[in-house]
Amino acid sequence: MPSIGIAGLGPAGAYLGALLQDKAEIYEAQKEERFTSVCAWGTGYYRMKDLIKQTGLNFDDYILHKGKKIFVGWKGKLIEFDAYGLSTFDKPRLLKDLAKNTKVHFGSRVDRGYLESRYILAVDATGVNRTLLGRLSKDFLVPTIEYKVKFENPPFDDFYIEPFSGYSGYLWYFPLSEKEYFVGAGDVNLNHEEKVLEFIKKHRGEIVEGSRMGKAIRLLPTEYVEPLYFMNAVAVGEAAGAVYPLLGEGILPSMISAKILYDNDLNVRRYIADVKNQFLPYKKAYDYLTRKMKGQGNAFSDAISVFSIIRDAIKFKDVLGVDLKISYVFKILSIL
Repeated sequence: MPSIGIAGLGPAGAYLGALLQDKAEIYEAQKEERFTSVCAWGTGYYRMKDLIKQTGLNFDDYILHKGKKIFVGWKGKLIEFDAYGLSTFDKPRLLKDLAKNTKVHFGSRVDRGYLESRYILAVDATGVNRTLLGRLSKDFLVPTIEYKVKFENPPFDDFYIEPFSGYSGYLWYFPLSEKEYFVGAGDVNLNHEEKVLEFIKKHRGEIVEGSRMGKAIRLLPTEYVEPLYFMNAVAVGEAAGAVYPLLGEGILPSMISAKILYDNDLNVRRYIADVKNQFLPYKKAYDYLTRKMKGQGNAFSDAISVFSIIRDAIKFKDVLGVDLKISYVFKILSIL
């Protein structure tokens, strides 16, 4: 009988299930025939390929678009950065394939205590909901909206993001095919849908019927997420703060957190120490972001922070999918 119960078939839950196989069971609230994933489906190719290879799958089989450039629009300027394998992929299909050797209970919305009473270890991979461990007393959630859009004349042939003034959020435009894109945005000031619809109208896009999706994402980093463990339930993925605050990217960080738990032989104490250490740079990025939202800091302190954040980002460029160089400090500061 499986000894691990996992709540959630997102990146963290699916990947942990793939590593544990018949030692675990997954409980997913969505029904199998309607299973999907609300996000832009973008991630770093090289690290993802390595992680997926360890499950016997080939990430190349799921690729939709592999980027070369990332365009950033800010105050009328358009700045280019080199991509480092930033790709979009068929995320729902990959998640289901990762779980092919693990029993999945689709259409099962578990309550707190259900898995804890049935398994030696219960894993909370329910993202912002934290179904097993409970909501955070102090959280930082950003609402998002997204549409799948067709463009006869796409405004960009690669990835594009547009930060909002006041650092309240940003708009994204991610390629799925030659003429089909995800266009979405997140904004703490709640102007995200208005911004998205303006962008689509401006560039004469056609919204795919029934494609509107929305959810909140957690920007609070692991260092500020407590508890990560209670009784015999432990958090992984977004439930544990594994999301890069400046980009809202949580696919690979979530899977990495699951791998850390697995590599520690499900020893929760060692896992918590290692996962906090892994995502310590995310705290630095979060602290910078929240300072800017409050209008704090100055040119000198901003330059120091940006330099430090870029230095960290270079170390995990295979996760972010962006080839940031130290020389980009001045390019980035020019648009802040």
